[in-house]
Amino acid sequence: MNSTPAATTSSENATGSSRIVFFKAEGIAFSIAFIFSFLAIVIGNLLVIVLFAVNRRLRKRSLFLVINMAFADLMLGTVSLPIYIYSVGRRFQLWKGGWSMSLKIFYTMVDTFFSQASLISAAFISGERFYAIYWPFKHRTLSMRAYRIIVVILWALTLLIATSWSTSYYLISYKRAVFVWTPYVLILIFIICGCNNCIWRKFRHESIASQQPNRDLLNKRLTKTLMLVAILASLSWLPLVTFNCLIYVFDVQIPRKFYDLVNIINYSNSFANPVLYALRIPEFREAWALCFLRKPAAPNIGKNISRNKRTLVLKPETDLRTPQTETSHLQLAFEQEVLDTKL
Repeated sequence: MNSTPAATTSSENATGSSRIVFFKAEGIAFSIAFIFSFLAIVIGNLLVIVLFAVNRRLRKRSLFLVINMAFADLMLGTVSLPIYIYSVGRRFQLWKGGWSMSLKIFYTMVDTFFSQASLISAAFISGERFYAIYWPFKHRTLSMRAYRIIVVILWALTLLIATSWSTSYYLISYKRAVFVWTPYVLILIFIICGCNNCIWRKFRHESIASQQPNRDLLNKRLTKTLMLVAILASLSWLPLVTFNCLIYVFDVQIPRKFYDLVNIINYSNSFANPVLYALRIPEFREAWALCFLRKPAAPNIGKNISRNKRTLVLKPETDLRTPQTETSHLQLAFEQEVLDTKL
């Protein structure tokens, strides 16, 4: 039997309504994921910066680039991510609103600037750790002024790249901008992977000898932690670079939801770093414990051992001195008796 036109229309309406429901449910899921990323990025990186400002033990030269990266991630989550969440909800028809050209330009510039600052910070961290492992004595002579100059160079390079990207995007074409942006990002990822590979080979095949084994053990642990940070940064950027090349260079048609998923992976790197700091860096872990649990820092084992050694060294000396004093008293008493006898 042939279906009637009314039945066909009702089935099409039902299919259309189910598609709309599924479309909005998909948009709600993506919006929740991005909102969770936003909260985690802001809270995690803000706490890292506050702990660095409050706790003096965290104000080390080796953590300057880490705090610089945390600041870039914080600004990326605070300024750029809310605009992207607004665009995602608008695309999935979760709320109504306009998307003006000025807002688009502002989002592009801010997102490009702080995302590139985060990626360049990861590359600088890898280079700094490479220098610290291969030339440890020269690295220890670096002053705070040298680290400040490195931070200034980092932000100047970020400003130059973000300006070049935004100019080529709006004045030329997005496709031409991708042609320039893709090799640059791949070069940074190559630098990160190359430095970390050399550091890992150094750890595996050679022992880093020094007169300060405890300090070197902490330095090695910090290096491994920052290696994970840099590797996660490069892994979070690789899918985004691949998708941009497929879409804008090779004209491959990819659904927009997969591009949103790649952006979730890229943004999630910004809140993964504070978790690694809290889990693997002892100074951050103690600061987090003092901040939330109100517990004092763990006692320093080295100080207790040194105190025990001091007591062990002092006790034999006191034990040796007491018989000497007793002998001297006996000699004085004997001489006094001899004098009394003579008198």
